[in-house]
Amino acid sequence: MAQVTLFLALAFAIVIAFFAVQNTQPVSVSFLFWGPATMAASVLVLISAALGAAAMLLFGMAREVRLRWAHRTTSAQLKAAQKRVAELEAAPSSAPAVVGEPVTATNAPAPTSTEAPAPPGGTI
Repeated sequence: MAQVTLFLALAFAIVIAFFAVQNTQPVSVSFLFWGPATMAASVLVLISAALGAAAMLLFGMAREVRLRWAHRTTSAQLKAAQKRVAELEAAPSSAPAVVGEPVTATNAPAPTSTEAPAPPGGTI
């Protein structure tokens, strides 16, 4: 993906350069409080492209900072959750089995009656 982006940026820069070289006649420019100034159209195009690239760089940096902060927050939450899981696994289990959890020898309920269990083959 980075190679495609680099290729597209290079192709755009080449197109802008060709456009600037072909348009060298002077033009009058006015912007907000800046009075009319005369400059070559190629200079105006190159300045506009540079300002656009700088704006995109700033937006990209802001996005990157926001993503890094989100990653830090998520990593901290993950570490806290892993620590809690380790604590719970290390603690002896005195809680009843969870509903839907398969019954194993470690969490099987104790028999409630005092009668001896029937032999596996039938009655005595």
